[in-house]
Amino acid sequence: MLAFSGFNGFGQFAVDGQRSGNAFTGISLEKSMTGEQSILHVAISWSYTAYATEKHLMLSGFLSGTPNSTLSLEISESIVQLAACDRFCLVLCENGKLYKVRTESDAQLQEVKLEAEVQALPQKRNIFGELKSTSAQATRIHITHIACGSNINVAISETNAVYSVPSKIHQLPKHFRVKQLQCGFEHALLLSANGDVYSWGNGFRGQLGHDVLRVEEIPVLIEALAGIKINCIAAGGWHSAAISAFGDLYAWGFNSNGQLGIRMFKPTPSGDFKQPTVFTLPQIVELSECKCLRKKVSVESDDTLEEMGEECVPLRVYAGARHTLLQKNCGAVYATGWNAHGQLGLGRKVEYCDEFEHVDCEENSFRNVRVVCGAWCTVIFKKS
Repeated sequence: MLAFSGFNGFGQFAVDGQRSGNAFTGISLEKSMTGEQSILHVAISWSYTAYATEKHLMLSGFLSGTPNSTLSLEISESIVQLAACDRFCLVLCENGKLYKVRTESDAQLQEVKLEAEVQALPQKRNIFGELKSTSAQATRIHITHIACGSNINVAISETNAVYSVPSKIHQLPKHFRVKQLQCGFEHALLLSANGDVYSWGNGFRGQLGHDVLRVEEIPVLIEALAGIKINCIAAGGWHSAAISAFGDLYAWGFNSNGQLGIRMFKPTPSGDFKQPTVFTLPQIVELSECKCLRKKVSVESDDTLEEMGEECVPLRVYAGARHTLLQKNCGAVYATGWNAHGQLGLGRKVEYCDEFEHVDCEENSFRNVRVVCGAWCTVIFKKS
């Protein structure tokens, strides 16, 4: 299954005559492009979409200034990750090499040359005690994580070097383990294996979560989440979100269209109170009772429904330019934020939602899917 909801103005989803959709619509890619292989990776820019099988890459959309264009490339190494921005698509291969493909209909794969990591060799002396000449040895860079935004492109190597592609900006400790890397328009989020969250980049809309509106040049621990084990993170355009091991959803940053899941106007006895537009610190988002059907059974004695089994809790979170999707362990999916192009997949026309609403679809359809948010759209596809 491969489906999208949202903006399709440049034909990036190969659905004829449909510039946008309010509900998830199936995508049929040409077999000449993908063969019989299933889609393993999807990355979405504002104007095109990148699809990858094990060793095949396809770009579809606005290429070389022309909509409804496609580019197909065979790659010798297995693809493990894609990341897309408006100017190019980054391709990370299994051998740790990073490649770039420009948004041109005749583009070729170009290896990205990162700033070399120099390893100093130990000093040696001859039999007379004189110091031998030493040299530094440049080691091959093996990349493990990549992420793209409109104005930020990040890569992390297996030695924990952090790159603002192509320059090295920071060195994380040797014992550090990276679990997840995400980029918004101008900021980056990093989740460590022990559950700590770091952020850097432009924080003038509160997206860094540091309680001050400023730029951070290197990864900085989000103190407000310190001591809370985080399992999943998401970076939107100018907002961020995270899910804790306890199943709590945190969100912070720009809330212009309700993308944090926080009501823009709070009812009070004296009238509606306008909430802040920017939240500089992570906020716990209150979620309504889950509407999934999996755990509900009919009680023969009356017509009521009774919940059984474990509690429905957030599992993963995803973010676009100004919208956010939430996936629960029961398979239910919820969405909030800007919906002018139908990117929330709610099946109806509404400008925005400022609280998480249930995406009306059978939970089994969403239970084993990957979700990818573009700036103005959302894609779901089955895991292999």
